[in-house]
Amino acid sequence: MNQPVLMEIAQNTPKCPDCWKPKNACLCSEIQCVPTKTRVLVLQHPQEARNPLTSARLASLTLKNSVHRVGLNWRSLSAALGTTAESKDWAVLFLGTLKNSEKLPKLPFQVVTQKGSPVDPDSIRGIVILDGNWKQSKTLWWRNPWLLKLKRIVLNPEIPSNWGALRKQPRPECLSSIESLSFTLHHLKEKPEVALALENIFQKHVESMTRQ
Repeated sequence: MNQPVLMEIAQNTPKCPDCWKPKNACLCSEIQCVPTKTRVLVLQHPQEARNPLTSARLASLTLKNSVHRVGLNWRSLSAALGTTAESKDWAVLFLGTLKNSEKLPKLPFQVVTQKGSPVDPDSIRGIVILDGNWKQSKTLWWRNPWLLKLKRIVLNPEIPSNWGALRKQPRPECLSSIESLSFTLHHLKEKPEVALALENIFQKHVESMTRQ
C-alpha cells in the first residue's frame, strides 16, 4: 500500500498512546527495552510524528537511555534533553555535505568535526537523530543552531534499508531512523542485543505496515 493511502487510513484510525501505531497493529508487546551506555536524543518533526510509517517512536521505546521530542526548535541541547549535557560529548547523525568531504575515506561509519577532521568514536557520549523526510530534517537542522556545535556522524551503510518498496528513500545509502540508530550504536560498541532489539521491532513494524 502506498504512503498517501496509509496516511489517509491513519488519520481515521484510533492510535495506541504508547507506540503511536493503529490499535489493531499495536507493537507494544513486541518491544524489548534495552539499556545503552550511549544517550540518544530523537528530535522528530511534528509532521513525521503523524506519519504511520515513522519508526522513531519504536526506537525511543526500545532504547532505555533515550529522550524523544516532537517539535521544531529547542534553545539548546540541554533544553531538548531536559538535563545538562556538554556539546563536545555529542554527535548528530548528519545527512548534509561536509567541508572537505572529498578528503574523507568512504567508510561505513565515521565521526568527524564540523570541518571534517576524524574524531575517536569512543569520545562520544550521546547522539542526536533528526527524524523526518529530507525537507523536514533540514528544517530541524536550521532551526536548531546548537546542532552546529556537535560532532557529525557520517553513515555509508553497505546494505540498503529494509523499507523495500514501502517507503522510498532519497538516496541509496539512507536508512530509516531506527536502522540508522541500530547501525550507529553497533559501531559505538554497544552490546549486540541493542542492535538486535531495534532490528527486530523494525521488521515487525514493516510487516504490520505491509498488511495494512
